[in-house]
Amino acid sequence: MPELQAQPVGTLRVEDKGKVTVPAAYRKRHKISKGSEVVCIQLGEALMIVPADVTLQHLCQRIQSGLAGQGVSVEQAVKNLGKIRQRRFKNLYGGK
Repeated sequence: MPELQAQPVGTLRVEDKGKVTVPAAYRKRHKISKGSEVVCIQLGEALMIVPADVTLQHLCQRIQSGLAGQGVSVEQAVKNLGKIRQRRFKNLYGGK
């Protein structure tokens, strides 16, 4: 299984009624066009947006397998998500 890495794809601005624009590079990569459906998944405090054709069960299995391959349980990952996100943000964007 390829190594999974967090990759910033851009920022989303929330507009009226909660509408967001997904960055063009992500839309192109995942073949998302007008009328396409995406699934929003909450993982701890993170919100993941994935194309609807990726089933939740398949996605969860991939996440669990990736974590297990690193010797991390889902519970440990969720517990440490805040710290990991802060460290990742600092590494990507600098700051304190």
